[in-house]
Amino acid sequence: MKYTININWSEEDACYIAKAPAFPTLTTDGETMEEALADMQAVLSMAVDSLTETGHPLPIEDRAMTELRRYSPVLNISALARRAGLNKHTLSTKLKRGTAFSASESKKIEQALTFH
Repeated sequence: MKYTININWSEEDACYIAKAPAFPTLTTDGETMEEALADMQAVLSMAVDSLTETGHPLPIEDRAMTELRRYSPVLNISALARRAGLNKHTLSTKLKRGTAFSASESKKIEQALTFH
C-alpha cells in the first residue's frame, strides 16, 4: 500500500520535517528533503511490517484529504465548503493540520469535487 508523505521546511527546527497523514504519530527530519523522505520511508516500512506481523489493520489513506492537498493551491476553500455543506473554518483547519475527515465529511468532499 502506498502512503502520502508531506515534507516541509521548519524554520523553528532548521530542518525538513516529513509526515505521513495516515500515520499521524510518525515524524522524521533531515538536513535535506531527500534525507527526511528516506527516513520516513524506512519508518513507514517498519510500521507497516510491525502492524502486519501483529495482525493489526493498516491505516487507510484518506482520499478526500489527499485530493484536497493536491488541489489546494487552486481551490477556493470557501466555495468548496459551501458546496459540500461543511464549515469553511473546519475544512481549512483540517486541511492545514492534516487532520483526518470523518467518513461523512470525506463523502461530502468527494461529491463536491465531482463535477458533472
